[in-house]
Amino acid sequence: MASRGEVVVIHKKALIISLSIIVVISFLSGCDNNEKSTGNNFHLSLSGESENWEVNSYDILIKPDILKAGNGNLTIKNKAEFNTDFFSVRVHAVIDNEDRVIQGKSIQGSESDITQTSTGATEGGTFIDEEGKSISLENISDIYMVIEWQDIKGSNKEEIDLFDPDVNS
Repeated sequence: MASRGEVVVIHKKALIISLSIIVVISFLSGCDNNEKSTGNNFHLSLSGESENWEVNSYDILIKPDILKAGNGNLTIKNKAEFNTDFFSVRVHAVIDNEDRVIQGKSIQGSESDITQTSTGATEGGTFIDEEGKSISLENISDIYMVIEWQDIKGSNKEEIDLFDPDVNS
């Protein structure tokens, strides 16, 4: 039988080990800034770039009854000023193998400086899967942005990959 002093030492060791495990788990759960989930709620903060464009802080919030997307910052690379009379950005999500536009913004007709622009934002009901349930992050196999614009050479189009669960996991 263990003495009272030995029991106290064992309890202290158990407490230290338990606290150490909690600290490690807390630290590791905070390491992934790209994806956070709470129950059926998912928040993604996405970034990416193409040859001429860079996007930062594009947010997607998926809840059982709502999908919010946008508020990203889009910057054209290596230009202090760039004016155009046509600019379009669309964000696509491949949900259950179906490509869907989840957000779009376009400028047409009046010349605008698009060197730095916000993607804007959208909010609406969530998508429903084949079983009638709200989608979750598991239903999404890709998220990407398509940017189209005019310059003096003509029409341009580029794609920015924002999320691929095989790469991001």
